[in-house]
Amino acid sequence: MDNEELLLLVGEIRESLVVLNQIHHLYQSYHQNFITVETKDIRDAVLLADILCNTYTCIETILFRISRTFENHLDPNQWHKELLRKMYIDIPNIRKAVLSKESYQLLDELRRFRHFKRYYYDFNYDWQRLDYLRGVYEKLFPLINNELSSYNDFLLECAKTDDS
Repeated sequence: MDNEELLLLVGEIRESLVVLNQIHHLYQSYHQNFITVETKDIRDAVLLADILCNTYTCIETILFRISRTFENHLDPNQWHKELLRKMYIDIPNIRKAVLSKESYQLLDELRRFRHFKRYYYDFNYDWQRLDYLRGVYEKLFPLINNELSSYNDFLLECAKTDDS
């Protein structure tokens, strides 16, 4: 793998992290709406569901780019699930693991929700489920932000090593 590919991946991850942080900023600006029982309404549910799905999609895009750069062997029938699973596996002499077991499990919760939401057109959201997923999101965000930033540092180090 050449430096150009690694540095392009670094740039793509950085770009996606900016988007991820913008989504998180939106989440934070509406956080009170998501937790105040008396004022929760359908608009809050729709917004929270979109934030959860967009967060997962943004992270999945980063993981897909990493996979494409390093291995690109995904089963076309279940690639979303397989991509996520592969990202917490360390592949000797290919790439280090991107995700911890904890972030993998949290992301898998959001993946399942996104899959469900794609085929669920009703606006009758289950606030108990959304509250649970909000908790998943709140655990995941700082964890994934650190893991992806750390992975970018790893890629930069690999590019330096390849340069020598």
